[in-house]
Amino acid sequence: MKKLNYFLVLFSAFSHLLFSQQKQEKTFSEIRKNYEKMTIDDMYAMPYVRLYIQKAKRENNFGKLIQGYRDGRQFDYYNKNKYADSALAISKKHGTTDDISKDHLSKGIIYYFYEKKYKLALDQYLKAYEYSKGSEDPYHHHKVIYHLGIVKEHLGYYDEALEHFKDCVSFYSARPQQKLHDNEQFNYKKAYLNSLHQMTVVNRYLKNYSKSDSLSRLGYSLTVNNNDFTLENSYFLKCIGISKFHKKEYDGAEKDLNRSLPIILKRKDFAWASVIYYYLGKISEVQDDPEQAIYNYSEIDSIFERHQFILPEVYGSYNYLIDYYKNKKDVNKQLYYTGQLLKADSMISKDYSYLSSKLHKDYDRKTLIEQKEDLEKASTRKIKYARILIFSGAIVLCFFLIRYIKDRKIKKQYRLLQKRIAEGTYDVNDIIHDDAIESNIRKTSLTHEMTVEIREKLEKFEKEKQFLKKGLNEKDVAVKLSTNSHYLSVYINEHKGMNFNKYIAELRINHITHLLNTNNMYLRFTIEALAKECGIASRQNFSNLFYDINGIRPTDYIKNRKKELGIS
Repeated sequence: MKKLNYFLVLFSAFSHLLFSQQKQEKTFSEIRKNYEKMTIDDMYAMPYVRLYIQKAKRENNFGKLIQGYRDGRQFDYYNKNKYADSALAISKKHGTTDDISKDHLSKGIIYYFYEKKYKLALDQYLKAYEYSKGSEDPYHHHKVIYHLGIVKEHLGYYDEALEHFKDCVSFYSARPQQKLHDNEQFNYKKAYLNSLHQMTVVNRYLKNYSKSDSLSRLGYSLTVNNNDFTLENSYFLKCIGISKFHKKEYDGAEKDLNRSLPIILKRKDFAWASVIYYYLGKISEVQDDPEQAIYNYSEIDSIFERHQFILPEVYGSYNYLIDYYKNKKDVNKQLYYTGQLLKADSMISKDYSYLSSKLHKDYDRKTLIEQKEDLEKASTRKIKYARILIFSGAIVLCFFLIRYIKDRKIKKQYRLLQKRIAEGTYDVNDIIHDDAIESNIRKTSLTHEMTVEIREKLEKFEKEKQFLKKGLNEKDVAVKLSTNSHYLSVYINEHKGMNFNKYIAELRINHITHLLNTNNMYLRFTIEALAKECGIASRQNFSNLFYDINGIRPTDYIKNRKKELGIS
């Protein structure tokens, strides 16, 4: 029996050595055939990928080692950055500029798609663009352009993004001059479908609904019942569902969105998953099913909480959550979702500011300069065109930056004003409450009895809103208070800290601000009507006074208030 055991041990060792040698004898292509057709993030590929990397290391084959690390990056969901860093390090040391560009782009894709770290992603895309200059690989060049288009779409530069995607669709759909390997054909078709999907989305954002619908139907027909493109099929199905929602075909929309969701969740694409949950929530609202709406909107919050990511398209769902729990008198949840909404707004604002300035500075501006340099080699006439192009681009850039800065300033001022209102530090009757009768602190020409008498009469004047009468002057008010203009002027200066005109203006503007904040009917009034409502004769005078007192124009306040309340 002992002899038999020794024989089995020796046989096992010999077999292991034999099979190990056979594994080592396999070529790179033979190893790679085991996993090259597996889907992205399929961890079953990783034993073969590790074998591929080990063989490349043993043989000091740096080209194959770069490929092995790229394969690890593709299939190992939990260690993507580790493999991406390894591929980039070897590319920088032993690879070509195309290799470096590809690995910067792939690292950017990880940041963008998997981690939603847009700032880090854009930095990598721009490096990929720099290294791709003069590249003889048009497939890769268009891949960089595609991902820069994705960033522009995220920023809301839809017209510019659409041009990027059109360029990509045109390239990836054209018949290549040389015969492509099966994997290359697959990559070209996948890139074409992704570009087509983005065109569908951007056209919807641009309200080109018929174009968006035709593209989504085309994409769906090209991917239906095709196991290689189930994810892409789900994306187009999602677009069809959203289109049906806008057409008020709610049952069909709900069916398509629910069909698309499982594949997108399986792919861990939580960005598009949050969009689907948003539209399912909107459908539940229409169907008067608040519990289902709350479930869908809560899923968006769960995604935000787990990944610290939210799209501008969906963060309005927090308004529904806040109102729902307000009606339920659940203060804790109301406060929680209010905090989440503020955090989401802050995060989107920060990303927008960085991405916009970085993209224009490091890509758009450089692209214009490169175009100028190319054109300088041509005729004088072409040089003039280049200068016009750069000048126009600079004007457009300045316009966007100025508009962005102005919009942020307006939003900040609106939030500050609303915060004052919410905290009770801004009230229509604030001006009534003197800090104290200051006759004990400063000298006054009024007796104590006269001060008290004017204060009491002025309080009545304010409470009865007599200040709303048009054409009111200091003499009129003095007569109403049974005093004279001089005493009234002294009192207002000493106890309100302002002159008569500013005092009346503040009463009127405080009054109209209170109405705008508490009665939605006034949000639909024209500026002329609002001015008339508070006793101010001139539209321009009203606008200027509103700005001086509140720090924001009435049109901007109304616009932000409507947006906050979801009023169109």
